Amino acid sequence: MATTMLGALMVPEMASAAAKGSKVILLTVTEECEYCALHQRAFKEVAAAAGIDLEVKITNYDAAEQASQVDQAIAQNPAAIVLWPADSSAIVPSLRKIKQAGIPLVITNSEPDKKYADYWNVFTGPSDLGNGQSAAEAMVKGFAEKKLGSEGKIFIVEGVPGTPPQILRSKGFEEVLGQKAGGITVAGKQNGNWDQTKATDAAAALFTQIGPDVKGVYAQADNMMSGVIVAAKRAGIDPAKLVLVGSNCSIEGVNQIKDGTQYATVLQSPIDDGKYAAKAVVDLLDRKPVEKEIFLPHEIITKDNISECDAAIGR
Repeated sequence: MATTMLGALMVPEMASAAAKGSKVILLTVTEECEYCALHQRAFKEVAAAAGIDLEVKITNYDAAEQASQVDQAIAQNPAAIVLWPADSSAIVPSLRKIKQAGIPLVITNSEPDKKYADYWNVFTGPSDLGNGQSAAEAMVKGFAEKKLGSEGKIFIVEGVPGTPPQILRSKGFEEVLGQKAGGITVAGKQNGNWDQTKATDAAAALFTQIGPDVKGVYAQADNMMSGVIVAAKRAGIDPAKLVLVGSNCSIEGVNQIKDGTQYATVLQSPIDDGKYAAKAVVDLLDRKPVEKEIFLPHEIITKDNISECDAAIGR
């Protein structure tokens, strides 16, 4: 049964014998985004406090390079591997190899298809489906608050294609929108690849394609929403009149909600994300019971509760 863990995890005060000195390899996707950097820093803090001998390997969302890194990690025969998949489908053969090698595995942040769940011991991170569902709830709420009626066109700026957040956030968003607000229609989607500049280009194309009828935008990360806002202004559209819903509670989203250009974001703490993964691998090494899935909360954040984002991003 899945468990949702609330609040920050406590760093162990004393390392137990099983975790202390154990070799753990963290295979992660990038250091170039703020979220990823905070995740890695939080992971390292918990791992260091537990006495883990940690090695970190990074790939810039390159699935082929990550597959090679997995092979190298297996050859080192570590006590455990923690893996942030660069691509949820391409990673499956590597997951199978780790399982066959008998190495405990924690998947962090991006959960592959659950039909492969036997290949890993624990998943920790966001419920991307739930994240998208919360974003849809925020969109519906925003339409009501801004008195935009019950109908209108919106578009989605998505993350890197093939990653679980890109797939599942859109799935959850569109499912809830269809159930609760059938008149609000997704008129287009483009990938912003978790990058503000690329999101600006994607949003510009969608504003041109759909025209002045756009009433809202769902960007799957707040830094991409920054790009949406730039594109809206260039198109002569006041972003404050749109319902702009982001995700991750990052500094960009916090500032944009405070200045009124963004309506909402969805809480997702990179610090807790990293801590959850590290705590899970420590517990595995210590042979403590660990739930199969440990999810982060995905609360809707607007100007009314924006202070909750501060702790989430370490301010």
